Amino acid sequence: MNHTILQSTLREMRTLAGDARSWITLTIIALLVGMIGPFGSFDLPLHIRLPYWAAVVIVTAIIGTATASFFELLLGTRLPPVPRALVAGSIAGLPGVACVIGVNQLAFGWSFPTREAASLTLYCIAISAAVTVLSAVFTPREAPTALADATPALLSRMPLHQRGRLLHLAVADHYVEVSTDRGTALLLLRLSDAMRETAPIAGLQVHRSHWVALDAVRGCVRENGKLLLELETGKRVPVSRSYTDAVKAAGLTL
Repeated sequence: MNHTILQSTLREMRTLAGDARSWITLTIIALLVGMIGPFGSFDLPLHIRLPYWAAVVIVTAIIGTATASFFELLLGTRLPPVPRALVAGSIAGLPGVACVIGVNQLAFGWSFPTREAASLTLYCIAISAAVTVLSAVFTPREAPTALADATPALLSRMPLHQRGRLLHLAVADHYVEVSTDRGTALLLLRLSDAMRETAPIAGLQVHRSHWVALDAVRGCVRENGKLLLELETGKRVPVSRSYTDAVKAAGLTL
């Protein structure tokens, strides 16, 4: 279970790393904090203060986000979203403290007195908890509706923030990679078992290692004589010969 959670956390971090909006936000925050120079850092020259705060903001954001994501997944549905975010965010503040102290020692050789370290710890925990809770509050979540009965059982195995419209299943070693329009997760089960839990979504197995939702397919292409289905995400899924007739019958080929 912990291995699956770790895989999901790493996958989410890779997604965030490729999101330009995340980097733009971090850059703006680093510039603002660097210009303001809080906690006595304003006495540093600007050419030192800006890189210093850029390092602090980026390192703490990466470590804090990864830690908060891991503990939110670990807590699962045992807590409601906001309390879960509060707990995970508070825990994520602790490695944030270590990051700040580490950056200071590497850059300036500073060592924090016990009282200052205690204040720093409280600040980091409070800021991390606040950011994580605000993210949980303002991130759209699926509300219970009459359509709940139409939700594939497979989605209940995924983290809440990744439960969306089912697009694609793919075998990954002993796991199945489940892709929705909100992200991907690795689940420890067989493809055949995963496909049984996709109902009532209209879908089709197109390869021994792949299943696709019919409405996720945007076209088909041939590469080196091999048929591939192109999904709305841009991903191309191979079609094996044994499934070609079924794919044609579903109207997915040219």
